[in-house]
Formats: sequence, C-alpha cells, structure tokens
Amino acid sequence: MNNKTLQNQENNIRTFHSVQLDADLCVGCTTCIKFCPTKAIRVRDGKAKIFEDRCIDCGECIRRCPKGAKKAISDPLFILDGYDLKVALPAPSLYAQFGTRYSQSDIFAALHHMGFDEVFDVAWGAIVATEITRSILAKPGPAPRISSACPVIVRLIQQRFPSLIPNLMPILPPSEIAAREARKRLSEISRKIGIFFLSPCTAKVTAVRMPLGYSQSSIDAVISFSDIFLPLKRALEERKPLSPKKGFKSSVPQASSGHSPILPMMDNLEPGMGWARSDGELDALRIPDSVSVDGISNVIDLFEAIENGNIESIQYIEALACPGGCVGGPMAVENPHIARSNMRQRCQKDNLAAEASSSPMKAIKPPSPKLPEQEELPSYIWTEQVSPKPVLVLDADLSKALEMAEKIDTIHAQLPGIDCGACGAPDCDCLAEDIVRGFASIEDCRLLEHPYSKGTKENIHSEGLST
Repeated sequence: MNNKTLQNQENNIRTFHSVQLDADLCVGCTTCIKFCPTKAIRVRDGKAKIFEDRCIDCGECIRRCPKGAKKAISDPLFILDGYDLKVALPAPSLYAQFGTRYSQSDIFAALHHMGFDEVFDVAWGAIVATEITRSILAKPGPAPRISSACPVIVRLIQQRFPSLIPNLMPILPPSEIAAREARKRLSEISRKIGIFFLSPCTAKVTAVRMPLGYSQSSIDAVISFSDIFLPLKRALEERKPLSPKKGFKSSVPQASSGHSPILPMMDNLEPGMGWARSDGELDALRIPDSVSVDGISNVIDLFEAIENGNIESIQYIEALACPGGCVGGPMAVENPHIARSNMRQRCQKDNLAAEASSSPMKAIKPPSPKLPEQEELPSYIWTEQVSPKPVLVLDADLSKALEMAEKIDTIHAQLPGIDCGACGAPDCDCLAEDIVRGFASIEDCRLLEHPYSKGTKENIHSEGLST
C-alpha cells in the first residue's frame, strides 16, 4: 500500500497542521510512530505518513525524529511587511530563552528595535485567565476541572477522552485574551494593525488558524521562537542592557519606525510569567487539591486514571503537553530544563526587587495596566461548544462498522501481538485496523516470516499465529 493510496483513503477534510513531514529527510526508521500519542503516523514504502485527522500538533514527533524530518510550520518574519502597525505578543516563555542577563525592558526594547511598533505581554492574559478560573472554581461543576490553556490537551481530550470535555475550563487562551485587549486599546488607530504572537508551540500555530471554543482569532500570525531568536539576540547585543540590576522596570524607547508606543510595558506580571513552566498556573491560582502534569505520556496516564475512577480528591489539573511546560515547546530554542530554571529565577529576581523597594505586598500587587472589571470577564469565555472528534469510526453504516470491527479482531488475533512497529504501524491493533481499512496488508507484518513463527502467510487466516 503506497502513500498515494493512503492519501486518497483518508476520510477527513484536509485541514491546517503546523507539524509537517519533510519526506526528503525521512528514512523510514519508525521512531516517530512509537511516540505519537494519537497513533497518527504510519511508515509505508520507506516514508512516514501523518494522518491529518488524528494529528493534534503536539510536536512529539519533532522531538523524537533523529533526522529532523518532522518540522514546525509557522508564519515567516516577512509577514510583518504587510501591516502598517506591528504588535508583538511575547509568550512568557520567550524571556526564558535569554537567561537573566537581559531584563524585560531590554527584551521589549529589542523587539521595538527589530521593527515592532507595540509590545503587549501575554502574561497579562494569563493573569486574566487566572482570575476567570478562580471565579469558575467557586461555583459547582464537574471535578476535576482541567485547564484548557494548552491546545494540545483540548484536542487530545476531543479525540481520546471525550468524556472529559465537560471538565475543560471554557476560557480563551492567554494569547487570545492579550490579543483582544491589545486590539481594543489600539482601536482608534486607523492604520492596518497586525498582531503577532511569538510562540514556542506548534499547536498554538494551528489554534490560531482553527480555534477551539471560539470562531476567529484576533491574532494575525504566529512567529516561532526558532525564527525570531537570532534577530532578537542580535538586537539585544546591539544595545547595552537597560537595567541589569533593577528588576524589569525601565522605560521603553520608540520603535525603530519612530512610532511612540501606546501600549505600556507592564509590571507585577510574575503570576502570569510563571505560566511558562509547569506548576506556574497552580502557583498563580493558589488553590488546594490541584495537580500539575507535563509531558504528553504523563497526561494520558492521568486522564486514563480519571476515566477509570481512580482520581477522586483532585479538584483542578494543570495539564501541559510539553515537558516542563511551554518552555519545552517544539519551537523553543533553549534547553527546557535550563529555560524552566531561567523563568523561576526571573520571577524570583523581580519579586526580590519589589520587596526591597517597598513592602512584601508589592510582589503580589495587581499588574499594570489593571485587569478587566468583573463584568468584562465573561467576554473571555468560549462562545462555541467543543465537541468530541472521533477518528476511529470505521464506517457511518453501523452494520458495516460492526463487520469491520469483527475483521479487525480476527486479524489482530493472528498477529504476533508484540507491537514492534516493524510493519510501519505503532502496534498490532493499528496494523489490523489498517488492513481492514485498506491502508496495509498482512504481508507488512515482518514477524510472520520469523523462524519461531508457526504457520505461514498463506494459512494465517485459517490457522492463526502462535509464538
């Protein structure tokens, strides 16, 4: 079965995905198929193939591919040229890419130096999301509640754990909250405004194109850390650090275009900045009976335990697909462990500066500019229902689906059952399904020719296989 047949047999409308395959670099090693959390990858004719209807853009295959054949697609920097006024939305994890040498002011100034006219911190949106979360948790609802800030988690639940959809917090992502606020504050400007999210996350590139819980994003493009890192680093090195010993509170100069920024640089953003790493959302919420889990396989283990009724005491879950949180995103540059440490040090450094300047209470002072009023918070709630997205529907006709399911069970019973992946499918279950769907054949199982196997491919359907 070749890739063209697989392409033609896919039963879903083609949609945008940030995670893409470079077939020229793929050597068909099957490493990726073993780590894909939704079993969305097959290897056929020596090349990997991503099933678009199953991919959730987690980027796990990007981390695992030894040849760099899986790539993240984001918007190019030259897209800025199509807008009159350019607004950068730096994700909190951007600051973790540069250690603690450069302050928030330095990075703001460098972004202006690069050509951004305005900068608005996504950390502000994270603080707003924190306040909305608190208000929702104060009311009765399904337990445990699950953070929806990570789009991979939402898509994973849609596909593999649909019973947990009611547990998701129906809150817009912090980047979207920040984008809407920035656009509102610039609404009186008649020029063409472009809002650009600077992100380490492949799934957030997809989420801007295909939002979950709302119909259209206020973000115009997503620029990856990997694309912006070197230009931003050069801009930082061309300037002397503005405030190396005084926290993050310095004035920001005009943009290189001569535009005087309207959006202010904010302070007291530590609770939102912490969202860049695992445990950061929980540190901001400060609620009992909560747990943080990062890494897609760990998330799946926890969700399976919830579905099996083994989790009762937990009220809230901060679930992050990337190891270490957003600092471990597939489009990040810095090592995730170092980046996580950098972010912790940044927050501690600014807290100490605030405490030294006045009183300890300044460290938890609300961010400036102020948060939305309570009556405004509902505008940041989902406006559309997030529905299950089953991908294992064998056929719309129930009788045909049952017939196919019986065939899958029969074929699976005849396969070795050791899930080696040598056939190009992640396990024997998937190979049996692929055979019935017409994506593969029994000959793809290489172990059926192994000397220890009883029977041959000619009699396997009648005699089965024992090992």
